[in-house]
Amino acid sequence: MPNKCNITTSDDALVAYSAHLDHVLLQLTVIDWCSRDEFILFFDRLIETTINALNLVDINIHLFTDHIADLIPLLPQYLTSIEPVDVFSPAELTQLQLRSELVQKSDSFEGASIVKLVLPLFKGDDCIGGINFNGLVDIDAHSITLRAFCRSIATLIQRNLRLMGNELRCELSMATANQSQGDYYRLAFFDSLTGLANRRLLNQTIEAQFELAKNNQVIGAILFIDLDFFKAINDSLGHAVGDGILVEVAKRLQEIPRQEDFIARLGGDEFVVLLYDLSENPMHAEQHANLLAEQLIERISEPYLYKGQALYIGASIGITLFPSKDQRADDLLKQADTAMYHAKSNGRKKVSFFDVKMQRKADKRLHIYNCLKSAIANNELFLHYQPQHMVQSGEIIGVEALVRWHLGGKKLISPDEFIPIAEETDLIIDIGIWVLQAACRQFVEWQSDGIAVPQLSVNVSTRQFHDQNFVDSVLMVLNETGMDPMQLNLEITESVVIEHAEDAIRKMTELKYIGVSFAVDDFGAGYSSLSYLKRLPASELKIDRSFIQDIPYNVSDMAIVEAVLAMAKHMDFNVTAEGVESRQQLEFLQRQQCSFYQGFYASKPLTAELLALYVKRLQG
Repeated sequence: MPNKCNITTSDDALVAYSAHLDHVLLQLTVIDWCSRDEFILFFDRLIETTINALNLVDINIHLFTDHIADLIPLLPQYLTSIEPVDVFSPAELTQLQLRSELVQKSDSFEGASIVKLVLPLFKGDDCIGGINFNGLVDIDAHSITLRAFCRSIATLIQRNLRLMGNELRCELSMATANQSQGDYYRLAFFDSLTGLANRRLLNQTIEAQFELAKNNQVIGAILFIDLDFFKAINDSLGHAVGDGILVEVAKRLQEIPRQEDFIARLGGDEFVVLLYDLSENPMHAEQHANLLAEQLIERISEPYLYKGQALYIGASIGITLFPSKDQRADDLLKQADTAMYHAKSNGRKKVSFFDVKMQRKADKRLHIYNCLKSAIANNELFLHYQPQHMVQSGEIIGVEALVRWHLGGKKLISPDEFIPIAEETDLIIDIGIWVLQAACRQFVEWQSDGIAVPQLSVNVSTRQFHDQNFVDSVLMVLNETGMDPMQLNLEITESVVIEHAEDAIRKMTELKYIGVSFAVDDFGAGYSSLSYLKRLPASELKIDRSFIQDIPYNVSDMAIVEAVLAMAKHMDFNVTAEGVESRQQLEFLQRQQCSFYQGFYASKPLTAELLALYVKRLQG
């Protein structure tokens, strides 16, 4: 049964052992019921096994009709007897409501007593009935253990009865609304938007097909599909348009040639295709799955018409083949998801097959994420500062703050490794605020010590910038640290503006009003848009290092840099070239009248102490 929630304690295990009852039963506490038959089967198994284990005469469950009368037609009558409230005396009911046990002893049996143990069933604070264990042998050595076990069984039944009560009420409500069993089945197993199978039905189907593939010695495949660029359309045009695209994607997926293949929507913009019996040969199965995945990407990438305009999305697909050594059915979605993430990180609109190296990489990412959550609290983050210079004179004009991480105070983790992980979650917001606070505090300290650094640049991630509290957090840091806003330069990427242009322009304008300046970082590496650029309240462009690193040997890169500098001059932008590592590169920038530069040719990123010495040396 799916979605078990284990609340078994060590005492439960001891009870089960003493009672010779498989304690797995005690783990079936919360079950995602798929049908009333499954609910009845659970009760049947539980009660039958308990009777056999404890050698009981029987178990009766008495429910009060005034609490759940509408459920009576749907309950398993052969397991429960519906009784009026007066089946218990007032004294007995008082004891039940106080959650105490009522034990009635009868004839002795080989030195022991035959007892009837009555335990209450509650719904909230209301007693809705009781469960009778008839014929329990009360042996002194085991009485406490056996009674504790019976309490566990009562709790188990109570919780599942409450859970199934919600399902039964739903079923009853639909029955009274003249809805068919087929409608109920569709609600339980199919996505209401696209009509495709949902996660529940997919999991059941995967488990069944995995076993069939093992038994028949054939190869199948799971294709995990995640839409590319869907979020931008959903955010800009609204959920109604986004839902329309999801419906159209579902229709296109259903065009796959084999009718026996299985398609599901997991939720959001994630879909899964389960391919049965591709081949007995793993290589042939891989080729077939790859071919279909490529076809699906091509079909999904075709335009979607909306009010006369064409909208474009793409798809990244991760694939895992099954069955393989040491693989389990519940591994398949995880493996395909991992492969999909790999495909997306390789540039999107790609296909990637799962392998063990991917899993190790995914496990490493999870480890880094878990450690990163406590990095700030453990004082493991620190800053380096890279000097920025005038191209013509070499004069220092500022520093860029760069975050670093010593995991556990020992292992240095590259920013290229942990920043992307942080950017996928809200961790980047906390890290971004910490960097801003620490950098501003250090800048003010330099000023107090007579270290003349004209400007401080701090990177701001897309997620941090679009946080609703971003402007307030910057103002708070400026106020707390005493940082002059006229000396603070915030670096943002082009994606910040393109995804939410109006919001970005409003926030930038608000901060520029108090003196904060902005630079567009990594310019040219993304989707550069002149229409956005001319509206931005920014004063600086930073040319991405990828265009600088091959100068003077790459003529195309030199032409791009020349074009950016010419455009920036006409639009009144200063330009900083990143990644300058040689005299030839600096001389080229001097000829092109670039404003500023930074890179290893001047200095690598330095600690705060070394940066102070660096500035003192430059300034004599």
